[in-house]
Amino acid sequence: MDLASFGIQKLITFVLVLVRSAGIFTLTPIFGANQVPMYARLVIALALALVFLPIVAPPNDFAMEALPVALMVAREACVGLVIGFVCTMVFTAIEIAGQLIDVHAGFSFATMLDPVNGANSAVAARFHRLVAGLLFFATNAHHVMIRGLADSFRVAPVGQLTLNASVAGGAVDLFAALFVVAIRIAVPVVAAVFLADVALAITARVVPQMNVLFVGFPLKLGVGLVGMIVALPVLAAMSQNLFGDIYNQTLALVSLVAR
Repeated sequence: MDLASFGIQKLITFVLVLVRSAGIFTLTPIFGANQVPMYARLVIALALALVFLPIVAPPNDFAMEALPVALMVAREACVGLVIGFVCTMVFTAIEIAGQLIDVHAGFSFATMLDPVNGANSAVAARFHRLVAGLLFFATNAHHVMIRGLADSFRVAPVGQLTLNASVAGGAVDLFAALFVVAIRIAVPVVAAVFLADVALAITARVVPQMNVLFVGFPLKLGVGLVGMIVALPVLAAMSQNLFGDIYNQTLALVSLVAR
């Protein structure tokens, strides 16, 4: 191999690593948010690509044709999106728990625009999302995500042209597991609001003259707020477990891609 071919091979390998590194900043809620400047994301992706380049083996079947290189770039982009998808699902599970609380406690009546995801969300959903963002950095989950990205080059080497369709099934299984976790996070507050509904129903039978709707709405709001404060340690503990499992979930999905 002459010097020119070696230089082009290194350049293409760097581009493949850069595309995979940049893929995680497209879906990850913190780094991929609209408030993060595009130049900042690009600089971080370039820095990660330069760090990972010495540990990445170049493609085995190196070809100078445009079509194989384009297919490899598309495949690396998919792998990066898969890694970002895992982190996004963790944030989504925590936010779903807040949405369940909003529906049962009555917070969904007061919705406002969430600038992070560009959609309307209520009080509990936004609170859970903010707590998840704080815990993401407090538990060093961003380090876990970068470690998963680094090990993904070992599980799924760059330069392959295969993309297993079973990754869709793995993503569905991940979503189902995280949805169960979201229900577990919301259960304490939802159960407290349900007991408040039962108490209101009994009160309405005992004292028919009382306007239950007039009393029940602020009561459920108060129970929901107190329940969120009391259940905050549960939210923190389960969120920490979710962020700690990002590494395993990332490698599990990436291994499906490399099959």
